[in-house]
Amino acid sequence: MILKSDKLNELSDPLKENILPKFAVKLGITHHSPTQATQPDGSWLFKYLFLTQEQRRLLPSNAQMKAGVAVNNILQKFYADTIWNFGPQRKLQPNKNILKGKAKEELITSEVDEYKLYVPNDEKDRSKFEKYQAEIVEVANHGFSALENIGGAALGPIVCEEQISITQDFSSLLCPVVGRTDFTFNGVSTGGSSQSSFPSLIIELKTSWSKLGKLKKDGTRSFIVSSLPTAPSYTHLLQCSYYAAKYDFKVPVKLVYLTIKGHQTFSQDNCIDLTPDALRRHFNNMCNIFRRRELILSQFEDEDRNTIISKAAEVIDPNFDHPFAWHGMPQEFMDEARKLWRIS
Repeated sequence: MILKSDKLNELSDPLKENILPKFAVKLGITHHSPTQATQPDGSWLFKYLFLTQEQRRLLPSNAQMKAGVAVNNILQKFYADTIWNFGPQRKLQPNKNILKGKAKEELITSEVDEYKLYVPNDEKDRSKFEKYQAEIVEVANHGFSALENIGGAALGPIVCEEQISITQDFSSLLCPVVGRTDFTFNGVSTGGSSQSSFPSLIIELKTSWSKLGKLKKDGTRSFIVSSLPTAPSYTHLLQCSYYAAKYDFKVPVKLVYLTIKGHQTFSQDNCIDLTPDALRRHFNNMCNIFRRRELILSQFEDEDRNTIISKAAEVIDPNFDHPFAWHGMPQEFMDEARKLWRIS
């Protein structure tokens, strides 16, 4: 059974006319997202169904995430003609980037100053926070080099953080899939689509930061510098496949990695996993993740919200030992999660 959801009005235009299944309306689900596909089913259930949106906003950030945002902001503010951000009522909308072309040094200084306002969670996070203040400068400069090598502003107009959606008609899912692109280039084609309504290139940007080493005798910690990858991460490929699927796999997607050691760009020219055929397979895999979740929830859609969640938890492994899924979860929320799965 499918119902119209008033909650769709809270999102931007691509979702206005979508029809949602009964379980989605009861649970407040308006869409899937590529980021959710990178989460195991257990942590996804807890974060996106059990917790309210207000509770999710209480989940702590960390120094790595904040540093990544800083670098992303620096590069987007320098290159973008348009940046999508939240306006009134937290609705995403495109806005002209008034900082485009501003001096790189000024943008870096401004974002580092903003980064310094972050309050670390604990002593380990504080050590990283202090270390990354200098790394942001190096990583951002490698980002400038990477984007200039690709073509930079010459490939514009450039749109950042654009919200795009894939409807149920295309994916055969019960809910739409919604995500945001890091960089969308709308200039002359670089070997992708000849369709004028399609962009010429999409770039997904990833940063990696030095990791904490062993504790020294003086109480400080050493750091292990992150190496550039020799191949893309599978979860990153899932995200790239979503952007490709939006444009029927006719627009090339490049995956750019940045560390203090330099930059590495993967594309269909040097990575078989970013060819159209491979991206189709990755997108199908992502849809299978969403389809499995929809099938689980649809079994219980005649129940109330809390019962749907508790019954779904009975058939989903929480996987509390996962290396990152539950990392940083506040203790009070972990207690709630164990209670949901009846684990003392």
